[in-house]
Amino acid sequence: MREGQALLARFVLLLLLSGCGEAADQLAEQECRSSDARSSVLKVFSDDQNNKLVTFTLKYSSSLDAMMSAAKSETEKSTILDGAKKSAVYSLDGTILVKSRDKATREVTCIAILSVSVLDTSAEKEIEFRVKQTAGGPPLVVVSPFLFSVD
Repeated sequence: MREGQALLARFVLLLLLSGCGEAADQLAEQECRSSDARSSVLKVFSDDQNNKLVTFTLKYSSSLDAMMSAAKSETEKSTILDGAKKSAVYSLDGTILVKSRDKATREVTCIAILSVSVLDTSAEKEIEFRVKQTAGGPPLVVVSPFLFSVD
């Protein structure tokens, strides 16, 4: 009888422990998809008007080409380019995946698709960012630099 109770207790413990992994995975996904994380990632790009993704997008904009061709001076061209960069609209795809989770540092590495639309052109790029839980405050979000060739 005691062996049966011990076996049952081990089985219940095993079930509880297996559920902890799923709960941790769900928590990691929530951290990646949180509004704080999404807002922080978008802010990193929107605050940097010279980021490589917007530069790439503008390179293929026929609207920008037309406006630049019509510009009469370098000052006017610079104003047009600056205005185009400021008008960029960024978004993150609804699907944000967990790449890895570090329990020791309470940090989750996430992958998402970042999109930018400028004038008549759009582009997207897979990005990676980390979300680290802080004691009592908002999470710390760090966007990993990415390679992007702009010829």
